[in-house]
Amino acid sequence: MSHQTANESRPSAPHRAMKYRYHLSTLAVCIAVLAACGGTDPAPEPVSIKLIALNDFHGNIELTSSTNGGQVTLPDGASGTKVDVGGAAYLSTLVKQLKAKNPNNIVVGAGDLIGASPFTSAITHDEATVDILNQIGIEVTSVGNHEFDRGLTELRRLQSGGCYPASSGQGVVGVDTCLQNGTFPGASYKYLAANTVSSNGTTLFDATFVKKFGRVSVGFVGLTTKDTAGLVSADAYAGYTFADEATTINKYANQLKANGSQAVVVLIHQGGQTTATSINDKTCPGFVGDIKPILDKLNANVDVVVSGHTHQEYACNYQSAASGKNLLVTSTGFYGANVSEIDLLVSPFGGVISATANTVPVIRDTNTATLPNGFSKLAKDATVDAAVTRYTNLAKQAGNVAVGSIGADIKRALLSNGTRDETNESPLANVMADSYLGGVPGSADFAFVNPGSVRADLIFGDGNPNGTVTYSMLATIEPFGNTLVTVNLTGAQVLRLLEQQWEGANATAKTNATTNTVGRILGISKGLTYTYDNNAPKGAATGSGARVVAGSVKLNGVAIDPAQTYKVVTNSFLSPSLVSSAAPDNFSAIMNGGTNRVDTKILDLDAFIAFFKLPANANLPAPAQRVVRLN
Repeated sequence: MSHQTANESRPSAPHRAMKYRYHLSTLAVCIAVLAACGGTDPAPEPVSIKLIALNDFHGNIELTSSTNGGQVTLPDGASGTKVDVGGAAYLSTLVKQLKAKNPNNIVVGAGDLIGASPFTSAITHDEATVDILNQIGIEVTSVGNHEFDRGLTELRRLQSGGCYPASSGQGVVGVDTCLQNGTFPGASYKYLAANTVSSNGTTLFDATFVKKFGRVSVGFVGLTTKDTAGLVSADAYAGYTFADEATTINKYANQLKANGSQAVVVLIHQGGQTTATSINDKTCPGFVGDIKPILDKLNANVDVVVSGHTHQEYACNYQSAASGKNLLVTSTGFYGANVSEIDLLVSPFGGVISATANTVPVIRDTNTATLPNGFSKLAKDATVDAAVTRYTNLAKQAGNVAVGSIGADIKRALLSNGTRDETNESPLANVMADSYLGGVPGSADFAFVNPGSVRADLIFGDGNPNGTVTYSMLATIEPFGNTLVTVNLTGAQVLRLLEQQWEGANATAKTNATTNTVGRILGISKGLTYTYDNNAPKGAATGSGARVVAGSVKLNGVAIDPAQTYKVVTNSFLSPSLVSSAAPDNFSAIMNGGTNRVDTKILDLDAFIAFFKLPANANLPAPAQRVVRLN
């Protein structure tokens, strides 16, 4: 493009020709000199780059139990070898080892690094986890849906720093906030939020991040699932919407490549799952999930997709239908059990030459099993371990207060990998619903709890021989800070709500191949029972499902009357004060159909604690079955 102005003189054609001949002759001389010296300028060497990725850490800085993400199966013959994994001090050691293998490295995340956290992190408003992740060296991550749990103001504080505001006994400097010499500097890593968009088109945080490695640059696009609108209270993202993932990724991938990035990596909080029985199964058997239609729409400018959200582990090659390009797609699982080690070879002019990935488990040195070839045990990082111990001791002061007791295990329904199974009835979710029902003033008929609200199990024995239930246990199970809401539903709307457990997206978002079940099964309070037919069609459009057996929905043995109005208790997640376009967990019957909504302002956790304090609930057993599945 010419930058000549109207007042500049343009050389005549002969002068221009002489000028060009001069440049050509100069070039010829340069080439001759190079040749005389024995060679020509070689093409730039490709650059080897290592990405170290994690997702769905959820504030698990301490050791996790074997039934809650703290155990994985290594590939080792038909049966595999189970090992204990996780813990921030061990994770830090592994990250250091992987970084030492290649100086061109970056640690990245795919969302939900905080939120729905165990008590030790939750009591510090996740400042403890941010501090630990700063020490581990993460540089950039996407937001996930749980980053929005406490609202935009709190998320911005965690990014930028500052003390938690003092209110209702919280926000005490040195006790639950600003625990680093009276300060909290915030995350040293950057949050990306490419598809969290305000009405004027601006994003909540930056959409992209670029890091240069020698002669090449890697661009990152970070975003959460568009379903976030249905996964958190509408108040938590007021003023923003969540745009389509594939459209957003393609837009920014094009920009990054146009601006000189030789590789584009997507950090997305959405994912899939496989039927693999051990980690790092590169065949990715039965790969399914909501990430697939996104992958199928991505253009050729995308090279790697680091995913999350489903708490599943995989390292797959997937061919995008839109571009025909093979994409490397990874997910580490959850709670810091593994990391994804991603190796790229990138040419300054040709882009990504190769991309490979391995899932590397965070194997504690306390394991006694003989490990298969290729795996090794890790010692704790002493500095990070000291920080974790400090936060644990702070939490113990507040959390070790006994509030009740159990007489047997009360668990969620669990998948074989230890994460919750939302497709089947959860005894602990039912107990939580009981606490909702008893937690509101006046009388209500029954209560519902979304299965995603139940984050851990209550275990009898295994270090808890008396079945003691402490404040920290209950806060770990129910960490969201939702309030209890009452709302009126007709019997017909109750039936509609139950059918939505298997309608639309709820039939694909959660699956269990072992039991051949799908959906999101709500926790229900004592006295409410029903039967459903697992052979009936699933995935019907909202309003057209028919899996509940006719006449089986009963309250205390009496069939629900479709025309009668019932007072229902749920949480502010399922019944938000702001009605968004996306129903929470795809349950629109409460959000759009209920009347006379009243927010009691009673915290769900407070009701849970009060329930266990009742003398009648001492040595609480697991509840009897309330949902009957046919076929």
